[in-house]
Amino acid sequence: MSAFTIDETARAGAVELTLGGDLDMSATFALEPVLDRVLAGDPRELVLDLGGVDFVDSSGLGLLIATHERTARGNVPMAITGTGPEVQRLFHVAGLDDVLPVRG
Repeated sequence: MSAFTIDETARAGAVELTLGGDLDMSATFALEPVLDRVLAGDPRELVLDLGGVDFVDSSGLGLLIATHERTARGNVPMAITGTGPEVQRLFHVAGLDDVLPVRG
């Protein structure tokens, strides 16, 4: 189990959250208030960089789906970047590779 980290970068009205470690239930408790604060600021775009994420459980998947739905309702473009092979495989097995906005 890896310690979960969140690094926030704002550029030209867009916000990128670079995540590291395991995106599990305890991580969602840390990430959700950050997402709430970021989205309350009405960013031009939200980018979630999962390049440092090695593991995602059902809680993490649920938060990614809920965040995607929330940004869509708020007309905030969202992108998920940096997904490694294991996370991509998980998205595919869960049927989310065509649902979540994964970019390059």
